[in-house]
Amino acid sequence: MSPYEIRRLNFGSVTIDASMRLRGVAPGRVIDVPAQGFLLLGAAGPVLVDAGYRDPSVLGMGGTVGPGQGFAEQLAAHGVTPADLTCVIMTHLHRDHAGHLDKVPMTVPVVVNRSELGSACTGIQGRAYARDDLHHLIDRVYTPGALQFLDLEHAGPSELFPGITCRLCGGHTPGSLAVVVTTADGPAYLCGDLFYDVEGALRRQPKDGFVAGVQPSFLVADDPALSNNFTTSVLQEIGAIKHARGYRFILAAHDDPGVLEGGHYVGRILGDVVPGPITRVDGEQG
Repeated sequence: MSPYEIRRLNFGSVTIDASMRLRGVAPGRVIDVPAQGFLLLGAAGPVLVDAGYRDPSVLGMGGTVGPGQGFAEQLAAHGVTPADLTCVIMTHLHRDHAGHLDKVPMTVPVVVNRSELGSACTGIQGRAYARDDLHHLIDRVYTPGALQFLDLEHAGPSELFPGITCRLCGGHTPGSLAVVVTTADGPAYLCGDLFYDVEGALRRQPKDGFVAGVQPSFLVADDPALSNNFTTSVLQEIGAIKHARGYRFILAAHDDPGVLEGGHYVGRILGDVVPGPITRVDGEQG
């Protein structure tokens, strides 16, 4: 099985309160985080995971798109056009992930977990899903070959191509999926918004009791910290995070890729290529 190389794409930034990243962090500090997609380069041809947002106005909470961060520009930086894509895999359909799908030709299938689209269309999360994004996806439902549904809750993991497998992620949204990708340095776990702060969740969990009246997410020392932006149960999210610890790389949509050894967070990749040079938490370079 030939390994894949993963390229980070930056479709702009999203403005959030820092407390969204980890439960147990006091609110009141506003930060910008990247809205990322990932381009998988290998035997299957270019495969895109997640597609950013249409424009800052759709976010409702603020964001910016800088020079070169448009959809076509980010793909072109790697010699790819939207028509070149083999498919687009959506970890979930929130407005900062599904915004550029209308720029993908209908001849390129968009892969989504069926329950995610079902939940998105119920209005259960208000404007977390953008109307125009959902209208485009419904158009794809009625265009043969434009949308590929997975039923991961019932069918189990689905290998789309050798070295690229989708599995039910758990956490964040009920229908969120993760993409497991074979790389030359071990498996990568592309998991959307299961994490906002990989190191904070796995290594620097808030542990000092109540922080400004905010309850920490755990009492047991080995438990990870949870995000403050999810619609599933705490039990499901903590199980999903523990599962993620079994991979070499964790690629979240709003953070640098995390690097694990034996289930422990050891560093991050600051560059745009995975596998790539590792900045280790112990100060050494990998």
